[in-house]
Order: sequence, then C-alpha cells, then structure tokens
Amino acid sequence: MELGVDGVLMNTAIAQAKDPVKMAVAMKHAVIAGRLAYLAGRIPKKMYASASSPIEGVIGR
Repeated sequence: MELGVDGVLMNTAIAQAKDPVKMAVAMKHAVIAGRLAYLAGRIPKKMYASASSPIEGVIGR
C-alpha cells in the first residue's frame, strides 16, 4: 500500500512539474541522500541535551 501511494505522489510531482526531467533527477538525488543518511547512522540518544559547539571564544562571554 505505502509503495503504491508513494509512487502516485512521485508520479504527480514529476508529471506536473514545469521540467519533469529535472524533477525526476531531483527526486532521484533525494532518494539517494535519504539512503546515505540512513546508512550513516543516527547520533547516539542522550538523556539530556548538550551544546554541540564550544562556548569558549564566543564574543560577549
């Protein structure tokens, strides 16, 4: 079922685009990017949030 719905949505986006070929290429790249992101893996879950950037050197601190 889900693949059928996804196929219809994909077809509509491509068929109704001003440039269907470019839209198809864009969708292809989106699928590849999604797969690569999945294969790269999630970051580990944490119990609490933490800053991803250091605070040292920030102006005004």
